[in-house]
Amino acid sequence: MPKVEKGDILLKIKYCGICRSDWHLWRGDPALVAYMEWSGGKLPIIQGHEVYGEVVEVGDNVTRLKVGDKVVIPASSTGDNRTCRYCMDGNSNVCEHLVIPGYGINGCFAEYMLVPERSVVDLVKIPEGVKPEWAALLSCGFGTSWNAFTMKANLKPGDMVLVIGTGGVGLSAIAIANAIGAKVISIDLNPTATEKAKKLGSIEAYYYSNPEELKKIVDDIMKTHGLVDVVYDTTGNPDAVTSALPLIRPQGTLLLAGLMMKGKETFPLPADLVVAREIKIQGVLMLPAQKFEGIFNLLKEGKMNLDPAIYKFISLEEANNAYREMSEYKTAGRIMIKF
Repeated sequence: MPKVEKGDILLKIKYCGICRSDWHLWRGDPALVAYMEWSGGKLPIIQGHEVYGEVVEVGDNVTRLKVGDKVVIPASSTGDNRTCRYCMDGNSNVCEHLVIPGYGINGCFAEYMLVPERSVVDLVKIPEGVKPEWAALLSCGFGTSWNAFTMKANLKPGDMVLVIGTGGVGLSAIAIANAIGAKVISIDLNPTATEKAKKLGSIEAYYYSNPEELKKIVDDIMKTHGLVDVVYDTTGNPDAVTSALPLIRPQGTLLLAGLMMKGKETFPLPADLVVAREIKIQGVLMLPAQKFEGIFNLLKEGKMNLDPAIYKFISLEEANNAYREMSEYKTAGRIMIKF
């Protein structure tokens, strides 16, 4: 049981999503080891950053939360009580002293999780009417896509989006884009995931198994739908990103949220095309705590159903089996640990 010090919060975990980035760290991929170092963590560590829990103990001087509150902690949070320049501008997801559960501090693959005083300000209360399993998705998978479309790309009704990868992040992206009124095309290595994408509103959902098939899909999209406003990559697959770049219209946007695997940390950049079309390339890192209100409004209005974004529920003891299943790229959506 973690010990609560002055200003800390103790959460009893209810649901915790297993993100592909957790899998990357489990594998030891360099990008995720760098995230751990960036947020001050070291092994051994308890993984898990898609947190939904109940406050069961508060340290001295904590006033904004009380025992019984239901909360999430954004996967990328302040580590300095929002005192750095980025936090003060409303961007605590890129705090100079960033805290990422499961990387910088012990995460939510445990019955109880301690949130340190320096990060308590970023805990977000979940309003009535939001399903607890959906709430866990908000902290990373859904929150990242919300950041991508509403804050980075300013997606509008009628815009055309290509989503690369229809796991938890990609399926959340499809739900958000449809709620906004955009049109979505999606591609994935998993045929089951493409079927889920269709259920969530993807007007086309392509399956591919190799780079050559991917090139044919890109040609088909070009002929059928023309250029797109936004390409959103959730996979970190250089083959997919490079192949899709010619689909972006002049002054369109490439959004990068996927993390690279060992040996594939970079992708070839056709700079001439980027220059000629004035394509914007934008990274996306989770969602700052200050920006959750828009999500809650959309969920309260009943404009989204996130159930299809969840693949299955498991116990904590099954987490390693889940990682092995994810290694086969056969999961269709987010695996969720239920306590």
